[in-house]
Amino acid sequence: MISIDKDDRRKLSKLFQSFAWNYLPDAILEGTMGRAIADDAGDPRVAVLEVPNLKLSIVGGDASHPAAREYIEQLPKMTGLFFGSEGWEELAQDIHRGKLIEMPRYTFTSEALDITHLREHVSRIPGGYRLVQMDLDLAQRLGEEKSRFAEDHMVNFDSPEDFIARGFGFCLLHGDQIASVATTFAVCHKGIEIQINTREQHQRKGLATVVAAHLIMHSLEKGLDPNWDAANESSVGLAAKLGYTPQGTYPMMFYTG
Repeated sequence: MISIDKDDRRKLSKLFQSFAWNYLPDAILEGTMGRAIADDAGDPRVAVLEVPNLKLSIVGGDASHPAAREYIEQLPKMTGLFFGSEGWEELAQDIHRGKLIEMPRYTFTSEALDITHLREHVSRIPGGYRLVQMDLDLAQRLGEEKSRFAEDHMVNFDSPEDFIARGFGFCLLHGDQIASVATTFAVCHKGIEIQINTREQHQRKGLATVVAAHLIMHSLEKGLDPNWDAANESSVGLAAKLGYTPQGTYPMMFYTG
């Protein structure tokens, strides 16, 4: 497998046409994040789109190709796997039986989102908090913080400056503290992926609903589809509250090694 330059990644898109659950492949193929490898630069049969910061791989193409088996055999421990083509899940199970944990994810469509409904949520800011759009200062503060609250934000951007240039986010401030934040986890020309976190001491006050609704509204105003991809029941509940329509689940595998 060889690395594919950012300008040449588009030719890999044919191998991920059946992957319709989130915009991570689109962002990587557009060259704005991650890395791409393939068996051949000119006529690829197998490709992998990687998000190194998250130890996440999206595999696509011909799962019966020798390069596919070789990649799965050499998979690093603690890697998450999304499957962009048929046959890969079975290949992974065959090679690493007993070392994979299935982690189903919940997918939604944004087609029924209602701006009026979202505005109602945005208006419900609890007393003592104020809603602001993230600027460079807030992005730098979030980027410098080492905590579970901050660690998943801006990981797919080169710097806070890059985030402000290409992404966007909204915070609820309690005094000078960022109490809750919603940011673009990934951005492509079609839409965005969403990351939301609220500090433990500020939870159960509806803060995540407010920042999420504002982020979604801003995304729609920019002509970008705000995709919701949930990993747990709490996220599923918030999606429903905001007006997303459930579309079932899709598989993710976690290789423990």
